[in-house]
Amino acid sequence: MKPEIAMNGVLGLGKESTAHYINQIHQNYHLVDGGYSTCPMMVYQIDFQEINPYLPNDFLRLIPKMELYIDQLVDLGITKLLIPNITLHETLDQIDLPITLCHPITLTIKYLKENQISEVYLFGTKYTMNSKYITQKFSESGIKVKTPSEEDQIWLDEFRKKVYEKQQTQESISTFQNMIIKYGSNSPVIIACTELSIFSIKENPSCIDMMDLQINEFLK
Repeated sequence: MKPEIAMNGVLGLGKESTAHYINQIHQNYHLVDGGYSTCPMMVYQIDFQEINPYLPNDFLRLIPKMELYIDQLVDLGITKLLIPNITLHETLDQIDLPITLCHPITLTIKYLKENQISEVYLFGTKYTMNSKYITQKFSESGIKVKTPSEEDQIWLDEFRKKVYEKQQTQESISTFQNMIIKYGSNSPVIIACTELSIFSIKENPSCIDMMDLQINEFLK
C-alpha cells in the first residue's frame, strides 16, 4: 500500500477541503500500516483564489492555469495526483495530462459497475447537480442519475457554502445527513462535492463518497 516517496502528490486548493483530504489520507494509511505511520506524499499548495472565481466552467481561464500547475507538479517528480475538488475535473478532462490522475468520476463509474448499481442520486453543488457533465459520463456507462428536489438542491448548495466558510451548525449537519438517509432509501447517494464529503455518512452503504474512492486509488 505504500506509495512511491515523492511520487504521489496532492494539489492544495481550499483550506478546509484540502485539510480534510490530507487527514483522511493519513488516517486510511495508518489503518493499514499502524504504529506512527504517515503517508509519504507531496502537497503542492496554490492560491485557490487564482482559480476559484473561474469555477465551474470558465475554461478559457481555467485550462491554461491548470496546465501551468500540472507542469510544475511534473517538474517536482509527481506521477500520481489527487485534486481535492470534484468540479475542477471537468476542466482537467480537456487537458492531455502527463500524470496519473485519481479521477473521481472515472473511479465512481468503475465502483458502480463493479457493484451492479445502475441508478443513483447526485449530491453536489447546484451546478454539478444540474450539469450534463456527470450525467452524461454516467449515462454512457448505463447509469441513471437522479437529482434531489429543487428545494433540497438549493439547501445543499447553501450548506456546502457554509461548510466552506466554517459556518455550519450541528442542526444543519444533522439535516444534511438525514437527507442522505432519505434519498438513500431509494437509490444510493453519490457525494460529488468536497465540502459535503466532510460530513457524509461513512458507515452508510447507501452513501458513496467520491472523495473516498479518490483516496483509495491514491493509496494503491
